[in-house]
Parts: sequence; structure tokens; C-alpha cells
Amino acid sequence: MEKIKTGSVFEIAEVLRDLQRLKGDKELSFGERKMLDTARTLLVKEIAVATKSNEGKIEEKLNRIFAC
Repeated sequence: MEKIKTGSVFEIAEVLRDLQRLKGDKELSFGERKMLDTARTLLVKEIAVATKSNEGKIEEKLNRIFAC
């Protein structure tokens, strides 16, 4: 949560990446799932604003990247 609280897109992306990897190894706890959702939402919003894109398209791209 400390990395998410920084507001840095890079830190948030690290959290998302690390939790996605962990999700592949084991079932995430409730707190980890909530953190994953928070990181994903924040990252999608940041990228959408920065690229002036639709959040739905960004979400689709992230899903393809992580093969969700």
C-alpha cells in the first residue's frame, strides 16, 4: 500500500505486476485482491488520461498483457 500511496505511476505498475505474478502462484488474500484492484484501477485511469484514451481500451490492453 505504501507504493500505491506515493501516487507514482511506476510504483503502482510495480504493485500490479508483482500481485499479478503472485496471483499465478497462489490464491490471493482478500487484502491482496483489493490492492490488485486498486492498483489496476489507478493505473488504467492514469494511462487513459495521459494518452487521452478510453479506459475500456486501456483495460483490454492490460488484460492482454497479463493474460487475464
